[in-house]
Amino acid sequence: MLTPSQIVEAGLGAALATGLGFGAYMYQAMWPPARLFGPAMRAPKRPGEIALTFDDGPNPRWTPELLDILGRHGVKATFFLVGRYAATQHPLVQRIHDEGHLIGNHTWNHPNLAFSGAEKTREELVRTNLELEQITGAPVRYFRPPFGARRPATLHISRELGMTPVLWNAITSDWTATDPAQLVPQFTRLMESHQRQGLATNLVLHDGGHLSLDVNRAASIAAAEQLIGQFRASHRFVRLDAWESN
Repeated sequence: MLTPSQIVEAGLGAALATGLGFGAYMYQAMWPPARLFGPAMRAPKRPGEIALTFDDGPNPRWTPELLDILGRHGVKATFFLVGRYAATQHPLVQRIHDEGHLIGNHTWNHPNLAFSGAEKTREELVRTNLELEQITGAPVRYFRPPFGARRPATLHISRELGMTPVLWNAITSDWTATDPAQLVPQFTRLMESHQRQGLATNLVLHDGGHLSLDVNRAASIAAAEQLIGQFRASHRFVRLDAWESN
């Protein structure tokens, strides 16, 4: 029979093991470089290339302004759209497609897929694909999990549906920024670091917000324009499908 002290020690050991297990799970579920749950596109060894990617749209206030900026500079980007917003913004989704940008799947409701079962995950992805494909007439070939969160089934399901899962290697908390000066220096340091490492940059900004269509993304849109102006002479801006063979 265990003594009281042994029971306490055993309980603490089990709690510690559980905690460490959960911590390891969350690392694999949330950290972009982690690959235990399956590979995902981040950025290839193609220094001098930048993929501008935008999450959580389409946003009726800020996405059109962003499209105007990209058009003026001749830059093509990748937009990961939330299905329930796309369903209310058909002309805007069509404009993104018609202007030569790549459209990807960002789920219907923007859930944390690290805690979603396979059936829920499949429903989120299939419903969004059907909506986007109905609008544009083009297949959806790329998927970004909200928050970057995934579990073992997540990336497998996206591949079963014919999509390449995509994460990133450059992000800041632009969703809380009020000034592009809070964002541009951080992205600049990241891109310069990637250049030294011989890597491209897969950069995430947000033209929308997953909680509401009524969000202010002025800082993110201004940061995108400043980054284009800063790097267009030394880098090539690409859509994610330019990296498909890597």
